[in-house]
Amino acid sequence: MFDSSILVNYFVLGTQDTNGERHFFEVLEEALQSRISVFQYREKGQLALSGSEKLRVAKKVRQLTADYHVPLIIDDDIQLAHEIGAEGVHFGQKDGDIINNIQLAGSLAVGVSVSNDSQYKRIENIEGIDYIGIGPVFLTVSKSDANPEIGLEGLQYLTRKSKWPSVAIGGISEINLSSVLSTGVNGAAVISMISQSANISATLKYWRSLHL
Repeated sequence: MFDSSILVNYFVLGTQDTNGERHFFEVLEEALQSRISVFQYREKGQLALSGSEKLRVAKKVRQLTADYHVPLIIDDDIQLAHEIGAEGVHFGQKDGDIINNIQLAGSLAVGVSVSNDSQYKRIENIEGIDYIGIGPVFLTVSKSDANPEIGLEGLQYLTRKSKWPSVAIGGISEINLSSVLSTGVNGAAVISMISQSANISATLKYWRSLHL
């Protein structure tokens, strides 16, 4: 049974989002210490790791998340998720056939990103999805091929329509976080709000306060 409470403070990060591998692990460990609820390891883009280097980093990520008892989700890499014993896997709209992905995922939790009504309708009758990521809510620089921003109105529409727990994604910051959570979404998924924070502990403390 999928525990939707893990979506509350959802942190996404890859080595391409930081100043090298050392900084990546410094940010990740501080975020874990500051009580993120789930971590998604996501290598995407020109600077992303692949092959044996990605596996090496993923194994260290698995060890760290296990030490802090935080669930680990792998972005679009089912084989890697199984190999390191992650709890889940997440797919975008362009990450292959969703039904086939679900079958290969087996017992892993499965998340799927949706940006609009037509994408939602494409998956709404598929069994085996555990949660959806809705967005990008606002403009985001983390994905060069991101869909157009859907805004708070689009987020609220899909959140209300969704039969699954949902997490908002894309361009979320401390400035707009309260408005995002007011739409009824289960949580928010962020990269830069944590990775570029001058005080990760304070950022997480503020974030958690909005759910009280």
